[in-house]
Amino acid sequence: MKDLGMVRHIVPITAPAQKTATFVTPHVKLSKYERVQFLILLGAISTDGFVLTVTASAAAVGSSATALTFKYRVTAAAGTDTLGDLSAAVSSLDLDHDTYDNMVVIIDVDADELTDDKPYVGLTFTDPANADCVIGVVALLKPRYPQATNDGALT
Repeated sequence: MKDLGMVRHIVPITAPAQKTATFVTPHVKLSKYERVQFLILLGAISTDGFVLTVTASAAAVGSSATALTFKYRVTAAAGTDTLGDLSAAVSSLDLDHDTYDNMVVIIDVDADELTDDKPYVGLTFTDPANADCVIGVVALLKPRYPQATNDGALT
């Protein structure tokens, strides 16, 4: 257990909550991290799902965001132990209820994909009409130099 929190810095980005409008998650700063994996936990999605984009930003609040292309994987239903194939690179992902109800979407972003003027990365969920879903997001960061207490990723 001595490695708990050293190999991965775990940041709860958003608590699971009912979302019914466009929202931007806090962005994590990758200057002291090699990469981040976002685990997006989805509940039952209404007929109108959100459109997910990954963005680079100059600040943790996601201001001045620039969309990034990304690859993702999707788990099978909760209580199973399978992952879908790694996707081709996309610029956005339509989280429709037929495909993503009660699934987990995993997105991996390398620090090399960001620029010095936009070292933060996060997620934007856009409501195209009447989106409604419980969503929670956790970031798993890989520190460049692991230590007992890793540097904050939201500052």
